Formats: sequence, C-alpha cells, structure tokens
Amino acid sequence: MSVDSRTELVPLRTWFGLRWRGYDRDEVDDYVAELEAELRLVTADRDASEARAEALASRLVSVQEENAALQDGLHRICLTPIDPKGLPERLARMVALAEEERRDVVRDAQLKALMIVGEAEQRARRLDEEAAAKRDGIREDFRLAMSARRAEAMRALAELRNVARDEAERIVAEAKVQNLHIT
Repeated sequence: MSVDSRTELVPLRTWFGLRWRGYDRDEVDDYVAELEAELRLVTADRDASEARAEALASRLVSVQEENAALQDGLHRICLTPIDPKGLPERLARMVALAEEERRDVVRDAQLKALMIVGEAEQRARRLDEEAAAKRDGIREDFRLAMSARRAEAMRALAELRNVARDEAERIVAEAKVQNLHIT
C-alpha cells in the first residue's frame, strides 16, 4: 500500500536521514512526537464528533417526540368544531371566509351538476330522436319490402291463375273434342 500525503488523513513521512549508525535519532523522535500530536488531535476530533453525533441523535429523538405531540394536538383540534364566538376577530374572519368559500364551492358543484344533468337530458332527447328516425326508416323499409313481396306474390298468383285457366280451357277443349267424337 503506497502512502500519498494528499489523500491520507495524517500525512506520514516515509524517509529519514541516514547517519552513521542508522537513522538520525533526533529526527525519528521529532517525527514520532509530531505523529503522536497529530493522533491526539485526530482522536480528540473523533471524540468530539461522536459526542456531537450523540447530542444530535438525542435532540432528534426529542424533536420527533415533540413533532408527534404537536401532530396529535393538531389532529385533536381539527376534529373539534370551531365556535366563532370564542375566536378573536381575525380568526373569526378566517372562519367566515372559509365558510363563504365552502358555500361557493357547493354552489359551483350544484351548477356543474345541473349543467351535466341538462347535457345528459339533451343527449337523451337527441338519442331518442335518432332512434325514432331509425325506427321510422326501418318501418318504411319493412313496408316497401312487404309491398314488393305482395306485388311478387300477386304476380305469381296471376301467373298461376293464367296457367290454371289455360289448363282448364285445354281440358274443356279436349272434353269437347271427345264429346264430339262420342256422338
């Protein structure tokens, strides 16, 4: 692991000047003393940060408890009906404005409901008219189809009558011829 003084929390010195019997003792002692001082500062900062974190955590808990109590109180107050006589003038005015706004909202809702009902009735009338027109068209188509069938049936009946008359005339003619041959 390489030591980079720009990224380390405490820059570490990795070299010492060489003397005849090893490293320079004063230089090593100075380095260790500096390092111990830095470690004491870092330890003190850590301890202070931990203490601050604990204090903030306990403050957070108390603020959360206070917030829950305030929300419970607000909920209880919101459920209690407001008596305008017991309110100061400003709050009474706010209640009056809210009441007026409520009436406006109800009136607007009623007007929209009337408009929707009117549109629905208008659409129902239009659909009834369209249905009546389609019904009349179907009746006319039925009447025309029945007239055409009746005319076809009458033609077929006339043709059958003509065929029957021709057959009857033929039979009568044959009977007359036979009657003439017998006499």
